[in-house]
Amino acid sequence: QPCQKRRLRDISCPNMLSHVVVKVLSCEKALFPYNSSTPRHEKMRITHATLSDGPESDDILGITGSIYNGVLSVPVSSGLLQSMCEGSYILITHVLSQSSRPNAMGHCASLEGRESLTLVPTRDTTASMITPDHPYFMKQQTCLQKETDFSSQPLTLEWASELYSMTPQHSQPLETSINDKQQINRRRGMRVIVAPLIDIIVDGFDTSFMEGSHWQSPASLSKFLVDMPVISTGMASYNLSPSYRSATLVLDRKMVSEDIIVNADGDALKLLCMDVPVLDMVLDNNSNIRPHPYLPHVGAVLRVLCQDRIPLRWVLEQESENNWFVSSATILEV
Repeated sequence: QPCQKRRLRDISCPNMLSHVVVKVLSCEKALFPYNSSTPRHEKMRITHATLSDGPESDDILGITGSIYNGVLSVPVSSGLLQSMCEGSYILITHVLSQSSRPNAMGHCASLEGRESLTLVPTRDTTASMITPDHPYFMKQQTCLQKETDFSSQPLTLEWASELYSMTPQHSQPLETSINDKQQINRRRGMRVIVAPLIDIIVDGFDTSFMEGSHWQSPASLSKFLVDMPVISTGMASYNLSPSYRSATLVLDRKMVSEDIIVNADGDALKLLCMDVPVLDMVLDNNSNIRPHPYLPHVGAVLRVLCQDRIPLRWVLEQESENNWFVSSATILEV
């Protein structure tokens, strides 16, 4: 069949070449062995994504990586991740429908129904974000009336366990491509949740951010957010480079079960602190000339986020059944 723009529900059998305009509901990210020489964007490779272009179950279909190396290309992976993070539409071109059951071919595959279908990229596949001036752009009122990604569904332990069991966290290494000598040992599920931030808990502190009112004092806030390691040699001590602390985030329990642990590393905490460089968050005790320019503002923003229950769009990565890590966070409204 000729390649044409189609709704996902109209892709009903194998070997249909299509352009689709979709939102990304969830992803599986390939985990590469650590190699400091590998560019960061090269490590963000997607093995599978769940796509949607409507509110019904027939409007959902998956896209999976190349049969040669099990991953989608860097440009396509980047586009899928951006779509999921922003909740925006993406145009994916020249994708081919295939049966996910290798023994099902031809007429037999058609009889098995859409549940066995998945999309795979071709050498001509591209992924680009849909802007208002694009001919495929759909106004919000004519597309999904509500979020059809899973951001509106609570993240429970039962749901997380099911996702973890379906994600090959400990699968055999995928085949390597000619250009990529690293093997992909594991994959990690990713999903989006919209939920307010309620509190921040940092190891080593008796009180959380809200309980201790750490925003009231620049010195207290700096100590709470920033780690200043010191090495003592007996004769003298040396201050190491400061860094943002790791933390456990408490999200709205209506959206994230108390059984789920949401972890934020230093990069995620920096993001919540308006991406202020860590050196600008260190309070210089030897300078009393003027107040610190950033700490009061960061403290005020964090307090408002927690007190006013401002909804944030979180992209979370699953490490285990109940352990999730923050990949990104975006404020939906001010």
